[in-house]
Amino acid sequence: MMWRCVTLALPLIVALPAAAMAQPIDLPVAPATTTEYPAGIKVAKADGVPVYVDARGRTLYGMDMRTLVRWAPDPALYCKDECTDDWEPMLAPAGSQPNIAYPKGFGNRQRQAAPADGKPAMLQPEKAPDWTIIQGSQGPQWVYKGWHMVFIRKGEKRGSAQFDGAQDFTWNTLKFVPPVPKIEAPANVGTLLVDGQYALTDKDGRVLFTGKCKAGCGSWVPLSGGMASRGIGNWTIAHEGERPQWLYGGKPVFVSQEADPKTAPASATILRP
Repeated sequence: MMWRCVTLALPLIVALPAAAMAQPIDLPVAPATTTEYPAGIKVAKADGVPVYVDARGRTLYGMDMRTLVRWAPDPALYCKDECTDDWEPMLAPAGSQPNIAYPKGFGNRQRQAAPADGKPAMLQPEKAPDWTIIQGSQGPQWVYKGWHMVFIRKGEKRGSAQFDGAQDFTWNTLKFVPPVPKIEAPANVGTLLVDGQYALTDKDGRVLFTGKCKAGCGSWVPLSGGMASRGIGNWTIAHEGERPQWLYGGKPVFVSQEADPKTAPASATILRP
């Protein structure tokens, strides 16, 4: 079982952009930082999307405490009475001690100025572990990314995500976004999640690819390097063409020019970390 007692209070995590996921557009779930999960939790697919599930394969939902701050004095205690007719909390092991508390969160915190629309100011969280424990209405229970109290919809069949976005996005499936890989690469190379896997991209987010072009090669634009560029990791520089070109694993690297920058020509192979 992955569990370590943390005596500090926990930060509530600021989410990263991920509009394709069914979270509120400004409250997405950030990528995971670990592939170690609490006992009884794993990753599987629900309605074709990778999500966290319990030991019986039932989809885990996050009750997003940020959607409740305007009308729940303590969102961590929101789900009680009638709520528990439909939702079962993912309780932490017996004897577990909470290491996160609303609104204190985890670690130091700062409150931003109240927005002009009069809505309550949100906490500016510090980085916290993926999995923490809070005192819920039925005892200590798991929280994901500092804000998402973990629940199971009672009676829902495994592989279903029927209640994703329910109650104005109070309930959202806990979608698994893989940890962002660390790469050793030129400064203008990054990563982007493409079709459930990370791909290498240029500084503008266009995927990088390799392969051999046999016809219509005008869109095969080399990833150029500087005259003084030096190799790094699996990256080397070739000086045979008009301009230095980066090679990855000894293969020439090209930058996607497709209308969808996350795709490459049919005969090409997208480069992945």
